[in-house]
Amino acid sequence: MLHHFTLTFSAGVDQGLSALAIASRIPGSDFTVEDQGVAVSGEFAVHFSREAESMTDALDSAREQVLEAFPEAQVVAMDVSEEPPVQGMVDDIAKLVLHACKRFGSVDDAQAWLSTPNPELDGLTPKALMVDAEGRLRVSRLLVPLTKKGPL
Repeated sequence: MLHHFTLTFSAGVDQGLSALAIASRIPGSDFTVEDQGVAVSGEFAVHFSREAESMTDALDSAREQVLEAFPEAQVVAMDVSEEPPVQGMVDDIAKLVLHACKRFGSVDDAQAWLSTPNPELDGLTPKALMVDAEGRLRVSRLLVPLTKKGPL
């Protein structure tokens, strides 16, 4: 079962550490770090979309994942609403669309690519896959090589 939740950590890390810097230290890809990174309070929040048999298993594995990167961190709050963090999802989709626009040179060309079934995505359209974190990751991985190598 897919579980959605947020864990907030108090960390022994520098204030002002960016969300990207935090995310790059945490292994895995089924999470997003809140945009502000480490707040003035020394806390940071991580949103997870985690497959697990139970919420307890999901929480335990997520906590361990963060502690691997930040051994001094302690969980200070959790939100187990079971709803995906919409803002993070919207931000991720917007970034992918902007990346596609830059890659293809126009909104129309990006929209055409996003709406065309792609054999590397099991015949699905990139747009259809962007509804969950795993799908957005697949689309992102497909766009990155396109940026480096040129069109398919």
